[in-house]
Amino acid sequence: MQRTILKSVLLLSLTAIGIFFQSFSQELKLPPEGKSLVYFVRSNATGMLINFKFFDGEKYLGKFNGVKYFTYECEPGEHLFWAASENRSFIEANLQSGKTYIIEVKPTSGAMKAGVKLVPIAPDNTKALKYINKLISKKEPIDLDARDFSGEAEDLDFFIKNGLKKHMNDKTKDKSITKLNPEHAHN
Repeated sequence: MQRTILKSVLLLSLTAIGIFFQSFSQELKLPPEGKSLVYFVRSNATGMLINFKFFDGEKYLGKFNGVKYFTYECEPGEHLFWAASENRSFIEANLQSGKTYIIEVKPTSGAMKAGVKLVPIAPDNTKALKYINKLISKKEPIDLDARDFSGEAEDLDFFIKNGLKKHMNDKTKDKSITKLNPEHAHN
């Protein structure tokens, strides 16, 4: 009798996990044909007043604060995603066409203000996906494309050059740089 109950509980648990993954994958958008889609998700309210700036190599994507997320449609292939606050955090990405990826934007402790850390989220990371799914199901992504960052982007030339120089210095010094690989795809 106890074995039957235990088997039933185990079967129900596995079914619930399967439903969770199925419902989450239905929440994520697919990129247009020939493109890749990256979600930048800030699901933690720590340092929520601090803006983090986001980049794809030399391209300034924009900034936002608080518990929000944005999606970034781009060409497949190699990318250097990075974010800046008091520090800089880098992810070297190899994106596949037609695939969707998630990068969690984690606030960290800083000396003067919150720092930032970019973390790729694998499809089997149930703990992170629980919070990310909750955010995505409750809020629409912010539209960074609709904001006018032109004046700010011009002022960031020096900042971008220094950020990319830091990335190259980190690589030269064999510092560990986070990777976003094809197996991080959520579809």
